[in-house]
Amino acid sequence: MSNIGELLTFPFNTAEGRKNFLIGCLASMASFFIPILPSILVYGYIARIIRKISAGEAPSMPDWDNLNDMLMDGLRLYGVKLLIGLPLLVILFAGIGIYAIGMVVIGIQDDPNLFGIFLPILLLIFGATMCISFPLGIATAIISYPASIHAVVRQNFSAGFKFSEWWPILRINIGGFLLAILLAYAISFLYSIGIQILTFTI
Repeated sequence: MSNIGELLTFPFNTAEGRKNFLIGCLASMASFFIPILPSILVYGYIARIIRKISAGEAPSMPDWDNLNDMLMDGLRLYGVKLLIGLPLLVILFAGIGIYAIGMVVIGIQDDPNLFGIFLPILLLIFGATMCISFPLGIATAIISYPASIHAVVRQNFSAGFKFSEWWPILRINIGGFLLAILLAYAISFLYSIGIQILTFTI
């Protein structure tokens, strides 16, 4: 638990760390207005922290320099997560797309018989999409984290898909990994609430 406490508080331990953390928050907020690029830079900054910790260094907030390297790291981290999550995205877009288009067609036709025939089918498609997406989303999240981290540590995009390399490492402390995921989601949830409050008040 002491390690978890250190990982949760290290961004605020020094004035320099707090400054770099604030820059990261501003970059994250910029992603609401500028597509993709700020998010990739934030991913690259996170990748730099990950690599330092994996090398045995104490967690710290590095400077926002060498943006080209940070961009490459961010693309590596973002790309691995995107490819692993691609099946989930395809199922969601296909299922919800069919449902939405079908509902529009039914509304345009304004035919009670058509409504009675196709509405149950569309609801079944929508329900099946949600039922498949939920467990697949959990599996995607569990797999994408160690895969993308392995790619960052090795500085090799394809390393993220070498299951036989990163699974033995993950298996050593899989309980701690799952706890870390829960903490990450909790912190992300609180952060998103904070951003929404700032957005609506400022």
